[in-house]
Amino acid sequence: MKALYVILIAIILAGCSSSAVPTSESTVVAPAFTSTVPAPISTATMFEGQLLFSRFIEASHTFTGMYFTQADGSGETAVPLPWTEGGGRWSRSGKEIAVATLLADGRVGTAIIAIDGTVLRVLSISDATLNLPCVGWSPDDTRIACEGWDETDPSRNGVYTVLAADGGDIQRLTTPPAGQQDFPGDYSSAGQFIFMRSSGYEVPGTLMIVDANGGEPRILYDGRVDEAGRFSPDGRSVVTATSGSLLVIGLDGNVLHRISVDGHIAFGPVWSPDGTRIAFSVSDQSYKAEIYTSLPDGTDLQQVTHTSENEITVDWGVASE
Repeated sequence: MKALYVILIAIILAGCSSSAVPTSESTVVAPAFTSTVPAPISTATMFEGQLLFSRFIEASHTFTGMYFTQADGSGETAVPLPWTEGGGRWSRSGKEIAVATLLADGRVGTAIIAIDGTVLRVLSISDATLNLPCVGWSPDDTRIACEGWDETDPSRNGVYTVLAADGGDIQRLTTPPAGQQDFPGDYSSAGQFIFMRSSGYEVPGTLMIVDANGGEPRILYDGRVDEAGRFSPDGRSVVTATSGSLLVIGLDGNVLHRISVDGHIAFGPVWSPDGTRIAFSVSDQSYKAEIYTSLPDGTDLQQVTHTSENEITVDWGVASE
């Protein structure tokens, strides 16, 4: 069995090596802050939607829970997990959450849960030897992208997609070269999909893009990244992380913004549903991270959580009714 979302966070917190960035990059250094005496968000600051995140103990590589809040950090509510893994993602409707779970036969699969933790369904895997944890919802919520692997056959590693309703209609989206692995990212509203290709867990890789219906992938960004990233709602750019900073990258591969938080490590960025802000984790390099939001250029930095925990794998969904 493979540690899924845990490993990625370890990469980001440890990753401090330099990465090549195109000359069109604009660098924004966000204001310095202290995590010991955080400045609260103004009560006048109100953002739409809801945040989902997990708390994680780095020393033991274990999740202690998953939670959702309003986008301003209010109304924190625990979401009971069906298994030990956090890192769930909202459906586009904001009514369901996809999260990894352990199947009866010992493979890793997917549970679709309600925001109160109720397991609505566990996706079946018709293939007898594939592991398929899936969290990347398609724009219409009909399909979901998965990291796939077969313990008996490394050549089957890659990104797969399945029906979100029941896990049926397994389709392989990517086939990495021998010795490489593909880690799923996100669907765009324009029918594309991003993923990261690297030589393994805890190893920075190459940001790739492919048609969501299949085809030959191409390199999106000519530099190393620590995670597969997320598309902006309009499908025109991708936000990802590298070496402790965030990158907003256009579909031409040029860096539009580089966001660095002075003296800290920023990772795990996602877009707000309307594309006006991003949310991400910020660590003081002591394996403790808080959730922040900012404008896509790194300005207007706002702290969302104020705890002594390590808060990671943030996702930003629309408010469910």
